[in-house]
Amino acid sequence: MFGFIGGIPRRVGNLLSRFRRFFSKPQYDNFRRTMLGLITAGKGEHDVKSVNELFIERKDQSSMNRFITDPRWNLEAVVKEGRALLLDEMSSLNASVEYKSIDDTVCKKYSPYTEMVCYNHSSTMGTVLSHDYVTSLYVNGDAAVPEGLKLYGSEKKCREKEIMFKTKVQLACEIIDEHTPRAETTILLWDSWYMCSDVVARCRSHRYRWIGEIKSNRIVLYDGKKYHLNELVDLLRAEGRFSDVLVDGAIYQACKVEAFVPSLGSVSIVINVKADTKDIHLLCTDLTHCSTEEVVRHVLKRQKIEEFHKGAKYLGLGEYRFRESEAALIHAHLVALAFTLLDTLRRRLVRYNLMKTLPSLEATVEWVRRGAAHLFIHRIRNAKIPTRNILRMIDTR
Repeated sequence: MFGFIGGIPRRVGNLLSRFRRFFSKPQYDNFRRTMLGLITAGKGEHDVKSVNELFIERKDQSSMNRFITDPRWNLEAVVKEGRALLLDEMSSLNASVEYKSIDDTVCKKYSPYTEMVCYNHSSTMGTVLSHDYVTSLYVNGDAAVPEGLKLYGSEKKCREKEIMFKTKVQLACEIIDEHTPRAETTILLWDSWYMCSDVVARCRSHRYRWIGEIKSNRIVLYDGKKYHLNELVDLLRAEGRFSDVLVDGAIYQACKVEAFVPSLGSVSIVINVKADTKDIHLLCTDLTHCSTEEVVRHVLKRQKIEEFHKGAKYLGLGEYRFRESEAALIHAHLVALAFTLLDTLRRRLVRYNLMKTLPSLEATVEWVRRGAAHLFIHRIRNAKIPTRNILRMIDTR
């Protein structure tokens, strides 16, 4: 592979310097290399070997492996500092409402001998051998910060590793317990997998509000009668209960009714259909005082966790070759941190007038790659060594 990184762009180095106090000198070098490699790899591989090969001066790969497989640094402190870095970048946070989205994402693996790997269902890949991460995203105003990342394993895999088995619902409840509110009202958002009494009860214990998708075959009591939700939707359509709702420039056909769901209690059921796609979403929430428009506006914040999953996989989520699940989880946290650093960087590029509008994640990655390539060119131009040695240094084979 062509090694083009001869140094760290100054503005990226400024971001990474905030983490200096958490590492020894060799660890900090490995940290900087790992983070820059994850960012600049682009569409290439993001495992340790591939990251190391991006640099002109490559390190002993075992040193970079040990940085992740035998960490003698505090992962929790580093992750917490990453969150604080992005939140500090925000000029102001909404003091009244914040959101916490919970979802899981599947990372395909190929070896059944990897710890905690098992067959998981993905909406895009079907049932595949994979690692499944239960994740959460904190959203407040324009800020969207990864905040919670837990690796799920089947009962068999947990038994093999001699650890306690936890369902994805239990992992989600742990994420809720670990949240520290920063606003007056916290709204939890999730898909239909997590719409169950345990998750709702955990929200109620913390006095958090919640909105989640609910499956169409769930039974509800409405107007004194029992319906499956899909039957209730047909009834409300026949009664002409749907109306147009405008949210952020998009038109939705929506309807909100009060109902009772066994195991959840009295709730509001909101059915919304985006006019141009006809995609129907069935929502269940305890925000009974909110209008239909307000509920739809709240739940649209859940799109940000899907954007995070897309961005994290672009940065290498799941692209590791470690057999130990602890190392896989550390790699996943470092990818989430790379996502946070890029989000911080792209905001600074606008603030420093280096870009006129907020760039996308991919555009920010290309900005970093160009900066690293620029340093590479200067390195080669100023090198006072024979051409043969330069070619050997950059490995053009």
